[in-house]
Amino acid sequence: MWCTRWFLPLLLLPLPTAPPYFLLLFLFSLGLHAKPCFYCVILLAALFLSSCYWQSFPLDTPLSVSWSENITTFSEALNSTMTPSFNVQNVQPPIIRVLDRCWCDFSGSMFEPYDMEKWERASVERMKADVERAIMVNYEDGSPKVERELQGNIDATADGNGVQQEHIPQGKPSFFILRSIFGRNKSLEVAQVQSSLPISELSPAPSDTTTPAAPTLHVSLEDKPIEPGEYDLRPYGFDLVFDLRWSRRP
Repeated sequence: MWCTRWFLPLLLLPLPTAPPYFLLLFLFSLGLHAKPCFYCVILLAALFLSSCYWQSFPLDTPLSVSWSENITTFSEALNSTMTPSFNVQNVQPPIIRVLDRCWCDFSGSMFEPYDMEKWERASVERMKADVERAIMVNYEDGSPKVERELQGNIDATADGNGVQQEHIPQGKPSFFILRSIFGRNKSLEVAQVQSSLPISELSPAPSDTTTPAAPTLHVSLEDKPIEPGEYDLRPYGFDLVFDLRWSRRP
């Protein structure tokens, strides 16, 4: 257990950006010098595997590399990548789940430092996709709050561009316009066909025969006699008859 003191510097490097070549060389040199026991090897392997999982942290956390002068936190980065027609002020989660990466990551080159900006940008892009997917799911489910926000954003965009767009009623998906156009054309064709037919073909022929109503069978438990082994609970206010007989007859 005392041999783990040589690996204490690893706790000071929770997020190294050095190339994997130097990190492996550092671990190999420590292993030759400390000669860890089997227990220490298992402990260090568990620490290495646990470092591959990153917990969520607040959106106000600053970026390691600022994207611009106005984009210095994850929240600002998310707002800059979102679609302008979406308003994420009310649906923006308070935390961000970054992509998992290990203490010694081999996804890049063996001799190049780890690209922190690429890692943070990929995490923001994944969160952007999750937020937009959640907004669209709520919109398709008929959430009135999200519908009002999306409708207000669409109207504001149309007014700013000076383009007259057809009003989309609330509670309908985006393909409602196409469905209404094709439905209108189909109804016009049906109306034209019906107007070309004579009145005798449109009106249904009167039927002189009437179908008799099917007789209903009413089975009452009161007409069935009580046999031995049966207990009638109807006199006590329960419409039940318990049959406690044991018979092998079909």
